Amino acid sequence: MEPQARVRLDLGQRAFEVEGSESFVRELVERLEAVLQVEGGVEPQLAEPAASPAPASPALGSFGEFVQRLPDSATEVDRMLAAGFWVQRQSVDDAFATADANRRLVEQGIKLGNPSQCVRQSLTAKRVFAVQRGRFRVSQVGRQYLRQLMGDAVPEA
Repeated sequence: MEPQARVRLDLGQRAFEVEGSESFVRELVERLEAVLQVEGGVEPQLAEPAASPAPASPALGSFGEFVQRLPDSATEVDRMLAAGFWVQRQSVDDAFATADANRRLVEQGIKLGNPSQCVRQSLTAKRVFAVQRGRFRVSQVGRQYLRQLMGDAVPEA
């Protein structure tokens, strides 16, 4: 199997990211360089991909496996809380954004009516708290609630 690679091109407020086989990414970079005529000797850098996008946290497993542990009676707010917790555990800053959590749910075919309202309800219930504008963290109360719903799928710490 050919090694995977990733390239990210950031043009101010616009970004373009491609991930695939190393030969595919290198070929694309060469084409982009020709089109953009990279100035100042700055060239796109190939970045090593994350080990695997799905099970970055072995205790949680892949997102699909994790979210399937929710009971059938789980509400949209519960699903958003679980998604937020999973995304938070994968992030560098130990926080999640509503859009990231919702994107994971949509990838699994779970569509919420109003994802932002779900996060607001979790804020009111003190299951999440704001870390900075647009970034949230699941609180201890939220973790305990998720453990009640999902059992040992949610680690203690």
